[in-house]
Amino acid sequence: MENLSLYIHIPFCESKCYYCNFVSTKATEEEKKKYVDYLIKEIEINSNKDYLVTSIFIGGGTPSCLKAGEISRILNAIYNNFVVEANCEITIECNPNSFTSLKAEEYKKCKINRISFGLQSSNNKLLKLINRVHSKKDFINAINLARSCGFNNLSADILLGIPNQKICDVKNTLKLLIKLKINHISCYSLILEENTKLYKLVHENKLKLPSEEKTIKMYDLSVDYLKKHRIYRYEVSNFAKKGFECMHNLTYWNLGNYLGLGLNSHSKINNIRFENFEGFNDYYEAINKNLKPIKNSYNLSSGEQKEEFIMLGLRKSAGINLNDYFNLFNERLEIVKAKEINFLLKNNFIHLINDNLMATDLGFKVLNQIIIRLV
Repeated sequence: MENLSLYIHIPFCESKCYYCNFVSTKATEEEKKKYVDYLIKEIEINSNKDYLVTSIFIGGGTPSCLKAGEISRILNAIYNNFVVEANCEITIECNPNSFTSLKAEEYKKCKINRISFGLQSSNNKLLKLINRVHSKKDFINAINLARSCGFNNLSADILLGIPNQKICDVKNTLKLLIKLKINHISCYSLILEENTKLYKLVHENKLKLPSEEKTIKMYDLSVDYLKKHRIYRYEVSNFAKKGFECMHNLTYWNLGNYLGLGLNSHSKINNIRFENFEGFNDYYEAINKNLKPIKNSYNLSSGEQKEEFIMLGLRKSAGINLNDYFNLFNERLEIVKAKEINFLLKNNFIHLINDNLMATDLGFKVLNQIIIRLV
């Protein structure tokens, strides 16, 4: 029985963050219920008991904006249509201000065992600047509530490179997370995406992003500070205490099988990639016809598989195993790319230990350049 990870997309938010370009929107309770009804139908259409589901990730959007009872409906449909491992990692993304005791109890009952909270910053002024709908206090209250309900595997997302953000803001945010004993932290550098409110504000010179050099200093501070508190980088943007790495995300980086369910979700199973429709009408229309709502699909070529192995593998602190590469592609990367690898070793961008090729601290700062050389 092959392993499979499930991603469930909930495309709703109470309001749109200024930096966000994900498929998400505001909706009425009736519209949300309609979507969940169709999502459950999609789960049933994809019913498959030939795989063992080892992780489930309910993301968005903001899954916690669904009213109490809806998440249980979704997970019950999964349990009825898939074989779910007994100790399956089940994560839900939550906004601190929409996480209630009623929802916490529901999540616990339907076997969710990991909660990822979107914090972004502990500075309330910065939160308001990017249109986050919660405060630092909301986040603290949400963490305390989660713990009181028996959730111990907690994660927090923070952003680096927010307009007006100072290095001391990042340190204060990290201090708060350490104080609250958060065991998984994702540190993402803000990316200015077109068709977002932030993009417009920056291009109208109403807001200014920190320099690239300053954002790198924020990242370096995060790496060093978290390491001192035994929270280690296991992927370029993800840090965890030992044993609290996100198994679902590791499925992506280790080229495992994953099935995306819901609007605009993406999947990869046995080197076939496919994605769902991004518009509600197309999504609903396909399901009404009892069809999988797939917009397009394609087979990964050998070259694309090699590229993904290198690109995703090098994002991990553990890097890539050269023997695994040979077993998959019948080709010695250390021979084919000998010149490039020697250059990267000589300049301390990579380590090569026990047939594992991995980025150094310096290498993580120029990871894209390393990947370009090796693919």
